[in-house]
Amino acid sequence: MMDKTEVIALSKARASMYRFLGGLYIMEVDKEQLALLKKMVFPEIEGTGDADQDLKEGYALIRDYVAGITEEDLDDLAADYAKVFLAAGDAAGRAAFPYESVYVNKKHQVGGSTEMQMHALYKARGREADPHVYRTMDDNIGLMLEYQGMLCEELTEALEAGDREKAEALLKEQKAFLKTHLTNWVHSFSGDILRYAGLDFYKGVAKITGGFMKKETEFLKEGVSVWDIA
Repeated sequence: MMDKTEVIALSKARASMYRFLGGLYIMEVDKEQLALLKKMVFPEIEGTGDADQDLKEGYALIRDYVAGITEEDLDDLAADYAKVFLAAGDAAGRAAFPYESVYVNKKHQVGGSTEMQMHALYKARGREADPHVYRTMDDNIGLMLEYQGMLCEELTEALEAGDREKAEALLKEQKAFLKTHLTNWVHSFSGDILRYAGLDFYKGVAKITGGFMKKETEFLKEGVSVWDIA
């Protein structure tokens, strides 16, 4: 049973993880982001489950990769980003396209009802993506992860305010979003990243994404039954 302080700390950590991963998918790593990654202290994973192993391997891949590069190597990383997510240089057009619609649409096309659903969710919360900043579709994995991160931040606020009813509602919303818009395709997507990535950095991102989604599924199954926030 987790007490209120522990639950709030976990909610903040979950929000940070969603934001962290979302940012890595939305655009290529730049000089500022590389500097932050080099300073980042990745958590020590003590568990032995599949999710723990994915996270452990993913953190190691990213940590070791960024430790061995400089700003001069960012062009190579950007090229791998373009190859993995945009099919740059692949005559057959094969890639891990970062859109839910590609993975759930029978014709594997970008857009359609899935993209419209995401647009409606953003709009309902007054969080529509700025097209001048995010030049992508609304069902881009980066935006979707940031949306779930926003829900985690709202959960933190509800917990800090002692609003258990709102906290429970937000938790249910997170669980539904995870099932309906993330775990229904992200594991296949992560597998494709591992297939097409040439550099360890994006292999690490894929491993962390897959492991985190497994952890989230476990956590959200338990929900408030393991909380003591009265």
